[in-house]
Amino acid sequence: MKYRKFGSTGFKVSALGLGCMRLPTKKLMPLQVDMPKSIKLIKSAVDKGINYLDTAWVYHFGASEKIVGMALQGGYREKVHLVTKSPLFLVNKAEDFDKFLNKQLKKLQIDYIDSYLFHAMNKSGLEKLKKYNLIDKMIEAKKNGKIKYIGFSFHDTLPVFKEVVDFYPWDVVQIQYNYMDTAIQATTEGLKYAAGKGMAVVIMEPLKGGKIGQPAR
Repeated sequence: MKYRKFGSTGFKVSALGLGCMRLPTKKLMPLQVDMPKSIKLIKSAVDKGINYLDTAWVYHFGASEKIVGMALQGGYREKVHLVTKSPLFLVNKAEDFDKFLNKQLKKLQIDYIDSYLFHAMNKSGLEKLKKYNLIDKMIEAKKNGKIKYIGFSFHDTLPVFKEVVDFYPWDVVQIQYNYMDTAIQATTEGLKYAAGKGMAVVIMEPLKGGKIGQPAR
């Protein structure tokens, strides 16, 4: 496994991470996660050198975080940089931030989250962040040892991306990017813009949700 510098954090991250939005599901019940197979998959990935795991509150209707937490028992937690996300679209008052964070820590069976991201940041999300002073909630959680690094995942246009990047000295950002999608959302320009500020830039959808990995017919 190859490892790379993770922005300005000092952490060495595996070139490939494991996203837990599409865990194995049961054949006869495709909406239900196959828990044993998923746990085996996560442990196998870590055993092979992957040290970056990504999940979120909404993945698999809430089951993803619980399964990741189960998979990280038995010494696996100490081997990974664990990422999950604050469901910004469900936050309707400042107190909601703490409510979701505390529930996530419990589901994951951990004391702290390595990188905690505002999920699916866009223009309206930025306005909500400002309205409820949610960046202060992030900073407070960091001071209390519940998270290590502060960031956001993104789905909007390049001008909005730059506005969000300039709003706060973020540690990490997650953007949709692949060789078919270099000119949408954050774009190549945005990727370089964030990296130029020392942010760790994480790519989601590198295979366009698996579509690029499909063999040609």
